Amino acid sequence: MLRISTQMITERSLSSMLRQQSELNDTQQQLSTGRRVLTPSDDPASASRVLGLNRAVDTLSQYQSNIDRLTSRLETEEGALDGITNLLQRVRELTVAGNNDVLTTLDKSGIASEIRQIGNQLFSMANSRDSGGEYVFAGYQSGTRPFSYDLGVYSYNGDSGQRELQIAPDRTVADGDNGFDTFMNIATGPIATVNVAAPTDPAPAAITAGDITIDGGNGNGAISIGALPLAANPTQRATQLRDAINAISGQTGVRAESNTAPPDTLTLTAVGGTGVTVNIAGTATTANTGLTTGVTASVTSKRSVFETLDLLAADLEAGNSVDRYITDVQLAMDNVIEVRATVGGRLNSIEEQQTVNEDLKLNLEIHRSEERDLDYTEAISRFESQMTALQAAQQAYVKVKGLSLFNYL
Repeated sequence: MLRISTQMITERSLSSMLRQQSELNDTQQQLSTGRRVLTPSDDPASASRVLGLNRAVDTLSQYQSNIDRLTSRLETEEGALDGITNLLQRVRELTVAGNNDVLTTLDKSGIASEIRQIGNQLFSMANSRDSGGEYVFAGYQSGTRPFSYDLGVYSYNGDSGQRELQIAPDRTVADGDNGFDTFMNIATGPIATVNVAAPTDPAPAAITAGDITIDGGNGNGAISIGALPLAANPTQRATQLRDAINAISGQTGVRAESNTAPPDTLTLTAVGGTGVTVNIAGTATTANTGLTTGVTASVTSKRSVFETLDLLAADLEAGNSVDRYITDVQLAMDNVIEVRATVGGRLNSIEEQQTVNEDLKLNLEIHRSEERDLDYTEAISRFESQMTALQAAQQAYVKVKGLSLFNYL
């Protein structure tokens, strides 16, 4: 025979009510958080899947943050390169305008002044910073001002690196371009330079047409400079040669300039082409012309765009021909345009990747919601049921607690 004591009834009632209160509390927490799985013990399998989905979503969020940073930095670089392209286009227009013998020295000095102003602006833009205060064209050394100028020398203080940010599991994108390749290491056009000595004859004899030919390596072949009359002195002969060579420069591509030191000497320059070939024969000799038969091949070199603009301005101020700089400025502009094209390509690619990441992140969040989030309809019904059961248990306990044989005596 089982003996049911008052203590047993109390313990069982309290245990039941505490269990029901615990279940009701769990349901309340689910309703307040909106999550079905509060602890791994609630659903170990779902909890494990939710952890994996959380890691995937966090990783995609970091990729999107990297894309936002890339976009901001690349847009800053693209803006700077766009401005620099416009500046170089203006320099090219000024160079073509200044390469005109009709202009006076004062006219050319005015053009040179504008080119120097453009050079200062270009130098400032090459030292551009992004929204975070980092230098755009410094490579890995983003905290160091990339370009400096001291005592006529332009220096690059960054490095040749490209920082890359990850925007997908197997994909990284460079967030900038180093200034050395963009502005410092720029190819110049092929150029051939021939130094012509002063004639040694005190009264250089006349030269027959066809005895002096010039080939600028532009495909037109050797062109005669024509006949030259008797010269009173070496200075007059040097002037005759200069004028005759420049008269056919449209055919040969070779220009002649007089030098003041040494006097009565010339410098022949051919921009583009393969080089300069000079040939003398018959009445033309080295003694009465200063020329020698020979071939001078074109050479190319590299220099900074800043130095090119300075040299261009200096030659304009000196009244010299500047046709050699037309190609140099064009090559510098082409290089900037090429870099800008790669920046635009990177911006397009990360925009596409951003869309892919957003779609993938949305799918992962949907799956995570299915695993973790609460069905409010079911939870509210369960909450009402648990509340009713708890209230019934509490009322029953009060009734049972009040039972006593003394009530019937």
